[in-house]
Parts: sequence; structure tokens; C-alpha cells
Amino acid sequence: MRKKIFTTLFITFWAVSVSGCGTSDTPPSGNTTESEQTEVLYSNLTDQSSRDEVVSALQSHGVSQAQTDTLLAWTDDFNSRVTEPALPEGFVSMPDDYVDYSTLLFDYKELPDGTIFPEANCRLTAFLLMKNAISTNGSADESDTYLMFDIEAIDTIPEYQMDAEDRANFITLFHAVSVDGADTQEEHIAKIQAAWDAWDIGIDSNAGMSLIEVYLHSTFDNVRFVGHTGVLLETENGLLFVEKYGPRAPFQATKFKNRGELTDYLLARPDLYGDESELPPIVLENGQPINE
Repeated sequence: MRKKIFTTLFITFWAVSVSGCGTSDTPPSGNTTESEQTEVLYSNLTDQSSRDEVVSALQSHGVSQAQTDTLLAWTDDFNSRVTEPALPEGFVSMPDDYVDYSTLLFDYKELPDGTIFPEANCRLTAFLLMKNAISTNGSADESDTYLMFDIEAIDTIPEYQMDAEDRANFITLFHAVSVDGADTQEEHIAKIQAAWDAWDIGIDSNAGMSLIEVYLHSTFDNVRFVGHTGVLLETENGLLFVEKYGPRAPFQATKFKNRGELTDYLLARPDLYGDESELPPIVLENGQPINE
């Protein structure tokens, strides 16, 4: 039976665990008036033209056909279950600083045991596309609570299954970083970079493809964790950012003229912010502060 509400505690915790990979609080947007439109264009890959354009860009940056086939399979599965509002076709103007999917409705899938199928999130999607460019020493502790549902999905859902090396790289790459003893944004960045060094995280960016990560601050256990992530491609016409907006939101490809536009877009999401005790989100490109 398909359902349009969360019916299990698992799915509730899955949504909570991905924080910035979730949805936001204002009405959704698709069609807009001319006065509201911006020059930033986005697509949910609902039509053949935008799909071909994104796949061509990914493959020209070294992503294999098997990887792009998987991306399209995940995309088609999600898009086919969206009931309202209808997702736009092609690349369309972004009506605001971000696309809000908070009122999006879609049919949930039930697994044979009666639990709800865990939708792909931003981390699973980014790793699918970047995995061949990523190396780590695989030493991060897999008991990380911020990744517990990602790991469960990898270990139990065939669509997300990985070999042992990729699994270890995934956990290490997205592992939460302790920021004990650090009180400023700059000190937090230094802590993250020190963790990357300790875990030997390397990303081959020679092909013009980068991993963008948004690290959020949890004051509960004083860590930085990857609340959102996506893949950035350099193209002849600017930048193309490919992401899964959230478990309950579509896949999205967005065109930007420069990294400043990308950063503004990423930081406009209201679901990245908690209370005033938290330091602001940190946006990194391949582990370095993004160069706008």
C-alpha cells in the first residue's frame, strides 16, 4: 500500500537525521511572473532535454554511464511518485533565492516488511556521482549517529548497496567532526580540515568536478556535520550544481554564473539554521573554503 504520510518511526528519524537535506517552510514555487524571475535556472530532470544536458555534463567530467543511469533511475522513481504540485519541465527560472518543496506531496513506497522505503538523500546522491574521484583511509568510526540511517540504507536497501571500500569512504567522507575547544568560524574550518588530513580525504578535481559540502553546527554534542552536499561541474556556460534537495524533495540541477551565486543559494535555505547558539553554516569545496 502506498502512503502520503510518515507511518513509521524509522522514516521520521531518517528525515531528522539529514537536517539540511530536508525541506523548508514557505510555499513551493514553479511558475512565476516575469518580475519575480531571476537568472538562476533549475531543473528537476522531468524532460528528456534537461536530462540529456545534465548527463552529458556529468559524463564529460568522468562520471560513468552506470553512475548516470543510476541517477536517472532514482530520479525517475521519485518523480513518478510526485502527486502535487507538478514539477516543471526543462530548466526554468528560480523564483526566489531557493526552490521550496515544503508542500510537495508524493507517494511513499512500502518495503516487504511493511516499513517505508528510505528515499535517497543529498549524501547518497553526491557520493554516487563523486565516488570514483574520492579517496580516504577508511578509518572513521561508523557509529556516527549523524550517518546511522545512511549506513542502514546502504546495508539493507539494494538501490544503495556499496562495496566495502566505497562504504568506508562514504562514512569517512561524511563523518561528523568534533569542534571541541573551537569557538569561532575560522577555528571550526581548521578543525574540519584537520579531520580531513587525519582521514586522508582526497578529491581528484582535475576533471573540473567538485564536492560541495555545507557543514552545520550542532551544539548538542559540539560537532560539525554535513547537512547538505552536492556536485559542482564547470561547463562552457558557467556552473552546474547537481543535488538531491532532500529525502522528501526532488533531484535538482541548477545553473549558476559563479560560485557567489551558488553560495547565496545554499545559504538561503531556512532549514540550515537552528538557534542563536549555533555558528553559521560553513560551505566548503573539496574541503576548502569556497572561492567566490
